[in-house]
Amino acid sequence: MKKRLLCSLILIFVFVTCIAFSKERQLNLNCIAATIIDQDSGRILYSKNGNKILPMASTTKIMTAIVALERGNIKDIVTISKKAASTPGSSAGLKAGDKVTLEELLYGLMLKSGNDAAVAIAEHIGGNVQNFVRMMNDKAVELGALHTSFITPHGLDADDHFTTANDLARITAYAMKNEMFAKIVSTKEISSGITGPFKYSYNNINKFLFRVENSDGVKTGYTGNAGKCLVASVKHKFGRFICVILNSSDRWEDAENLVQYALKKYNFIKVFDKTEIVKSIPVYGGNQKNIYAQTKSELYIPILPEEKDKIKVEVYVPSVVFAPISKGEIVGNIVVKLDGSIIAKYPVVSDREVKRKNFLDFIKDVFSRAVF
Repeated sequence: MKKRLLCSLILIFVFVTCIAFSKERQLNLNCIAATIIDQDSGRILYSKNGNKILPMASTTKIMTAIVALERGNIKDIVTISKKAASTPGSSAGLKAGDKVTLEELLYGLMLKSGNDAAVAIAEHIGGNVQNFVRMMNDKAVELGALHTSFITPHGLDADDHFTTANDLARITAYAMKNEMFAKIVSTKEISSGITGPFKYSYNNINKFLFRVENSDGVKTGYTGNAGKCLVASVKHKFGRFICVILNSSDRWEDAENLVQYALKKYNFIKVFDKTEIVKSIPVYGGNQKNIYAQTKSELYIPILPEEKDKIKVEVYVPSVVFAPISKGEIVGNIVVKLDGSIIAKYPVVSDREVKRKNFLDFIKDVFSRAVF
């Protein structure tokens, strides 16, 4: 009897433990899709329907902003067209005929979620909205966001305008590496920028910035089809989490729960020091004989406690490189594997510039090797 009772108690304990573990790993989120990743490694730390294709509303503007920053000049003066000023939905308050800097438009875009600013940016950078949207889609392909399609620069509901939580996290992780982008989306209010006083003042409507410690971006969104969306960024000791929530009844709570989950469940281990030389690589045809491949910064990978002894780090660089080479140019990758599968990839770069040898350099080489 005692043995039977003991066995029953053990079974109950195991059952309860398994349920608790399952609930711990499967968060009770209020959204259709969600993802949280480590920005530097790109590792997905938690995902719910991460590859499900969904509309993303104004989180679209993350791509609008990064394309504008890479292809435009924040000092450009933009004249607001009637088409831009009359764009429906959320507005930065722009009027037809206004002359504002591209910098101000970007703040109106990302802080006030101005659809008018989105169209004005698209017209200025692309010549027209269609050309700019083509640039957005090209950038998505470049970043490997292959399940994303843009039809507009603002994100109002449109057929074939969609993304996935995983794709949007990838796009945002890239965008947040741009210093100007990161500065804009972390700003709570502004009336004057690098280019001088703005025509209007802007307050950030992203409540997550005010709600969560160390939050530094990035964008909210809402339409009838997309529901309430949020892309959030939270800094921590070893880097930054990028969190995506799509179609949620409580996006703020969902994002907070994801961030707390990542902080609680994952530990960060160092992969490489910034000063550590990854490898010396010979240079062919250059004015220097070799370069040193190194990382841009200290590398940390987030892992679960049970993964610690299963991690393998591999370096992939060529046996020789050809001049010219720029300082900071990517020359290879550090790959982190878990049970044989790649979970993170970091670029390694040249520590120096190497110019191509000119004719005089070749002559000097010939004479230095000649035996008289």
